[in-house]
Amino acid sequence: MAKTPKEIKKKYPGITLFVDHRGTTRWRYRSKTIKGKLLSGNPGDEDFEEEYKRLIEGEPKKAEVVELPDAALPQTFRAAWKAITSTQDWADLDPATKSKQSRNAKEFLDLPIVPGKEGTWGDVPVADMDDDDLEKIKLRLSVDSKGKPTPSKPWHVKVVLKKIFFYARKRKWRQDDPTDLVKWKRGGGKNGGYVGWKPWPWELRQQFEARHPIGSAARTCYALALFIGNRRGDVARLRWSDLKLVPFEDEWIYVFDYIQNKKVQNDDDMRQIRPLSRMLSEALEPLRRDKEFVLLNGYGVPFSEKSLTGMMAHWTHQAGMPKGYTLHGLRKSYGGDLAEAGASEMQQKDMLGHTTLDEVVNYAKGASKLKLTVEGTRRLEEYHEKRAKKPRLRVVGGGE
Repeated sequence: MAKTPKEIKKKYPGITLFVDHRGTTRWRYRSKTIKGKLLSGNPGDEDFEEEYKRLIEGEPKKAEVVELPDAALPQTFRAAWKAITSTQDWADLDPATKSKQSRNAKEFLDLPIVPGKEGTWGDVPVADMDDDDLEKIKLRLSVDSKGKPTPSKPWHVKVVLKKIFFYARKRKWRQDDPTDLVKWKRGGGKNGGYVGWKPWPWELRQQFEARHPIGSAARTCYALALFIGNRRGDVARLRWSDLKLVPFEDEWIYVFDYIQNKKVQNDDDMRQIRPLSRMLSEALEPLRRDKEFVLLNGYGVPFSEKSLTGMMAHWTHQAGMPKGYTLHGLRKSYGGDLAEAGASEMQQKDMLGHTTLDEVVNYAKGASKLKLTVEGTRRLEEYHEKRAKKPRLRVVGGGE
């Protein structure tokens, strides 16, 4: 057994030696919760050992505080975003969209409330933000840490905030959406206005077609964007099994019938119907149909959605075109062609896969999506035929 008081204290933490009023040497136990407890006997005695053990085991143990990486205070922006990313709607989004929105959400959630001070917007209750706060945030997001303009950043963060405010209103955390009170500019055009994707002029389309023949991956990608207005994800994922022969009035026609890649609130608008036009039929004619996907690379496998942006830049460069004419610009060209061809607003809505169209939705309730898209496609054919000076062809002739 330890002999010196120093050795005893080391073996029995918390005990001290003192002499009482009678001159007797005693041992006492002290801690933060026990001011002083006299012990019987001396270290090594049975009574002493039992009493010391009871005191040690009875001490309340301080719980270890572990901060979880995704912890969030109730009803805060961080809590709302965490809940949003756990929903089925979030799971249904394509990987590229989830990645982009996650990056923008993190930038906002980690943004200091006051520059240079502790405290971030992620820990602020959703109910506490107003439009004045948003105006300040918009200005701060308009430039990066080096002072370089980032005109598109506020718009992308606004998309995240609208999701959060929508969720907060559903949970009764607040009743309004302050993003509606702020003017948001998208893109970096003159005075920060939205430039958008440039439509392809007719002469540049001919230039691209002259460089990339029918049957090439470049021409197939181009055709899927220009003749049915597909977004990048739908271009990459379109399958031959989506091409179906369906009855329409007194004939049978081929249509691509598929679920669009972009998640929208109206389930009916998720379904897309694109009749096979003459232009698209010619572009797809030489392609193999024993593979799953319509668009394949040189190795016979589908392109990834993200890679198509870079590939289109490469293909337009090969065609000697100026920069700025993108895959999504072809979709914009498709929309412009529909308008110039005289397609109705409802036809444009269904053929572009949009969810809403002001002042026409109630007017067109109950309209057949197949009928609208067939008639719109035929108008589009006529438009292209006039431009190309080619004879009119039917979508698919004859009944069964």
